[in-house]
Amino acid sequence: MNGYIIVLPTATQTSEARAKQITRELYNISRPVLIQAEGEAASTVFGIVMHPDGIQNALQVDTDYLIYVHPAATLEKLVACFPELTSDERYSLSAYVQTNSKFPFGHIVPSTTTIRDQQYMIDNGWFPQDPE
Repeated sequence: MNGYIIVLPTATQTSEARAKQITRELYNISRPVLIQAEGEAASTVFGIVMHPDGIQNALQVDTDYLIYVHPAATLEKLVACFPELTSDERYSLSAYVQTNSKFPFGHIVPSTTTIRDQQYMIDNGWFPQDPE
């Protein structure tokens, strides 16, 4: 399923910074920093959409997208992106990723996260119509 995850800011990160970190850390699961070529320094898995208000950001996601797990992958930075998770949820997320060679992205979306469809985003001003 394709959709959008609106990324809320935290006490220490803006919505934009947090969205960038999440999609970057998802990339690092397949291609850990220690094996990346120079040109991969800014590579990510999902795109980011900025609301016209300039404050809110959303990840444009595909829940069926397969993420391959590199044996050298570490998850501390990805797990740290979700301060709202309990320690048990963080452990479960880490354990799930580390015990699978690949997984659909949708399997690691926190239960507290809502994936919005295109119509929701249009209705809430994410994609304003061009004036005619």
